[in-house]
Amino acid sequence: MVPEKYRLATVGRFLLDAFERRRPALAQWTPEVEAALRHEAEEELVQMEHQLKELGVDDSKYWHRVRAVIEDILLPRYAAVAKEEIALAKRDYGIWRGGDLVARGVFAVAGLVLGIFVVEMPYIPVYEKWFPALLLVGGPMFPDAAMWWYRRRFQKKLDAIVRDLAKASDSLDTYRPLSELQESLGMSADLAEAPPLGDSSPDSGNATKVRS
Repeated sequence: MVPEKYRLATVGRFLLDAFERRRPALAQWTPEVEAALRHEAEEELVQMEHQLKELGVDDSKYWHRVRAVIEDILLPRYAAVAKEEIALAKRDYGIWRGGDLVARGVFAVAGLVLGIFVVEMPYIPVYEKWFPALLLVGGPMFPDAAMWWYRRRFQKKLDAIVRDLAKASDSLDTYRPLSELQESLGMSADLAEAPPLGDSSPDSGNATKVRS
């Protein structure tokens, strides 16, 4: 079993963090962008594999499986959520005027009017006179709250990818043949084999002579 630092979920989180450092500067998702991320991922995997070899674990089959999961699961899923996030960011997350100063001023006035309406309506159980002032102050922060919600939702999608990678990592460790683990640790396969039962007794030769 490889150290935690090189397990699939940890590797996936590291690659996603690296991708996320690039994404805010992207105007759109293109095949060139995807190819660049794939190249970056391969460079990181080569370096990790080399580091693991220096620790005495030479496991090319494990890294072959890791590359397959990165290619078939991580990159396609990240591409899907990144495309959505880039599109939302280009539309300023649907916030009017992108939440500029004019928009924030309008949100403040709208909050004040809404607060007065709520307090004055007898069938709404809000009687505090400071409530309109609260909405007046909170109105300009609406764009920030909306952006925070969208970004939190995006982060949850990234976390879901990492959780699925953790499940895939458990499967890799559970269903790997013992011979592969021995090979990665530099062990000879016959070291793990028990000697035949008949050869384990020092008196086996004498017993044969008596029977004859």
